[in-house]
Amino acid sequence: MVPLIIAVAFFAVVGAVFDSTSSRSTSDSPSTESPRQATNIAYAYVTGARVNQRAGPSTSNAVMGVLLKGTRVEQLRDDGQWVQIRSNLGTGWMSSRYLSSLAPSTVRSVPQDQGLRASDVRIIDGDTVDIRGMTANMRLVGFNAPETWKPSCTAERRVGERATARLRQLVQNATAIEFERVACSCRPGTEGTDQCNFGRFCGSLFVDGQDVGHILIGEGLAVPYRCGRTSCPPRPQAWCR
Repeated sequence: MVPLIIAVAFFAVVGAVFDSTSSRSTSDSPSTESPRQATNIAYAYVTGARVNQRAGPSTSNAVMGVLLKGTRVEQLRDDGQWVQIRSNLGTGWMSSRYLSSLAPSTVRSVPQDQGLRASDVRIIDGDTVDIRGMTANMRLVGFNAPETWKPSCTAERRVGERATARLRQLVQNATAIEFERVACSCRPGTEGTDQCNFGRFCGSLFVDGQDVGHILIGEGLAVPYRCGRTSCPPRPQAWCR
């Protein structure tokens, strides 16, 4: 009789432990809602070269700062023409025309019938070109090439000549050429005058879908150079060391 009582007690204890473990495993399992909530975050990418993030959904609202092309932002709310976003500047608004759900690429498709011909582009130096039909020379943005006119040292002049020759080669050998005009980083009202980029306008040049600046940087013939909304940092002296 005693062994029977002991056996019954043993199985009762084991059953209680099993029930306790099952209950704890069920309550401690991760919520099935958290992963779905995490994936609900929507991101967008800035498509303009330098776009204002504003405090409200109109151009009359204050500018919080400038976001560069390719910057990823969190998309909070879409009101049609304006999108509420969160970036490193904080929570603000940006025109929907300058945002895309697609991640940017340094390679872009250039329609043949909308491009320039090589003869339309005259190379002045590694980051300055003359585009036929434009009233001023164009300073290419996003990078800085060595100077060939009044260089700071002999090494800069030599690399500058190589950058100029390489840019000319890229244009002459391209199947498709495209130029995109952007606003210069100068004080309002000074663009096109000697007080802004020596009277030059600003833009980006693409050959066969690639920004020439990315190519020159990759070949060691230029360095990245990013400006703010109304001013640029000192020109880097990367070749005179």
